Amino acid sequence: MTLNNLSVNEILNQAFTSELDPKMSLEKYRHVAFIFSVLQNSTAILTDLKARKNYIYHGALSAHLGIGEKMTCEMPDSIWEESILKCIHPDDLISKQTMELQLFHYIKNKAPEERLNYYLVMRVRAKAKDQSYFPLELKVFYASSADSIQLVLYIYSFTSPNSTDQNAPGTIINSGNGEVLLNTGFQLKKLLSKREIEILREIAKGSASKEISDKLYISKNTVDRHRQNIIEKLGVRNSTEACHAATLMGII
Repeated sequence: MTLNNLSVNEILNQAFTSELDPKMSLEKYRHVAFIFSVLQNSTAILTDLKARKNYIYHGALSAHLGIGEKMTCEMPDSIWEESILKCIHPDDLISKQTMELQLFHYIKNKAPEERLNYYLVMRVRAKAKDQSYFPLELKVFYASSADSIQLVLYIYSFTSPNSTDQNAPGTIINSGNGEVLLNTGFQLKKLLSKREIEILREIAKGSASKEISDKLYISKNTVDRHRQNIIEKLGVRNSTEACHAATLMGII
């Protein structure tokens, strides 16, 4: 799975009490992932959130990235697939996670039969074995039972350097009618409290905890606690990364 702490708790804490539609079973999704890896030479990753398991199908792209051999499959007992994540440009990782959140929040309240219509497509930069970056197309599909989003299918494929605007955000598409969703109504600012955003803005200005506490009339311990909460919510390692991530996401 390629979501960070921004969404992992919410997604993993779903009920998972009902089963997938037999017409679109886990085995059928595994076959779909395999077909993509063969026909498009893609790296296809199917994540079973309920079983906490990944199915990774390697095409020629995997060999180019140095993460697997063509026409092979891995089935780690984990939802984390670090090998491809470490190849993706850090800025693009944040953009991808942001768009995945938007897709999840948009379809979770849809009827189960409608959810399959929606998918995410975007461009990311990945690092090849020679350490140079090149463009990839990423498509993300969610499959659900009645009460939860159970499967996530990631398709990473080669794409032309000029196929899309490098700075364009991802796009959520309704494959049932071709509609492109420009606004899903999901607000990233809801990830952080008003106070946390206020403190993060001060951190971005270079203010130390004591300076922030004096300005906002709160204790230094309270500022430090908010710092830690921000880091955990954004799934980053320190305040510098938190400011960078929040800026890319439009939170500050």
